[in-house]
Amino acid sequence: MCLQSDLVDADVDPAVIEATRSALHQQLEDAELIHQPDEAHLQTAKERSEQLNFAISSLRRQLDAQTRDVVAPRFDAIADTSPRVASLKASIDAITQLRESWARVHTINADIRSLKSERRRINKDIKEKSEQLKARQSLLGDLSTEFGRLLTSWNLPWVDTAVIDRDTFLPAVNGQPFESLQASGGGITTSVNLAYSLTLLKFGLDHADVLVPSLLVIDSPRKAFGNNDSDRQRASEIYSRFRTLADAYGERLQLIIADNDPPPVTSDSFGRVEFDYDNPMVPGVSHPGPDHVSRLEETADE
Repeated sequence: MCLQSDLVDADVDPAVIEATRSALHQQLEDAELIHQPDEAHLQTAKERSEQLNFAISSLRRQLDAQTRDVVAPRFDAIADTSPRVASLKASIDAITQLRESWARVHTINADIRSLKSERRRINKDIKEKSEQLKARQSLLGDLSTEFGRLLTSWNLPWVDTAVIDRDTFLPAVNGQPFESLQASGGGITTSVNLAYSLTLLKFGLDHADVLVPSLLVIDSPRKAFGNNDSDRQRASEIYSRFRTLADAYGERLQLIIADNDPPPVTSDSFGRVEFDYDNPMVPGVSHPGPDHVSRLEETADE
């Protein structure tokens, strides 16, 4: 409308305007006629709503009056019971936690009983092992005494003390461990090893619970000794020990001694097997003879 050109009075038709005005008045009258029934209906509805609100208020007062004596005590009882319900719930929670604690206590008691039983078993084992250890220590002491007695009986000039070490169960002479004695070589090593082996052999035969072989193989027991009178005397004492063992235990033991010279002692308990070029150790395999050995030695020297 704003963009249209302004009307010019000359373009306005009074008849058209009047007709339009009459039509608008007629539409307004028609709208008022329609509005009047609606207004009456709205007023009726308002009156009905007021009546219903009054009826509701009356019924609510009657309901309050009728339920005051019935419902109110129950509300009071509910209000009084609520703290007790809360207290009971708290008690139930506490009992539940206590039950869990007792369950843990029962588990702990079962573990304690199991541990006590295990401790009794272990203490019993310790007692048995201690008694066995005590017996073993006694056996070890006897073994050490026997070893020292045998080695000193050979009148070796370098022997002051001879024992069996309680930690390694190996010989110790003059406080020196077995490894040092082995490194010394010569007659010391031979004498210590021989005395130790003979002591173990005899000790195993005398004590059934000491598990050592009853077979002893000795190679050249006199090899590390010299040929003076004292050395020959020691060799004689060593072979005397062999004879004593053979005479005392008989078939319970077996001694195999390899030596280049005949034994310095004789005994009916000994069996003697000699090997030479005519009687080799392996029957049927002849030896070339001493000339062949000499040639081999010369070749080695070259």
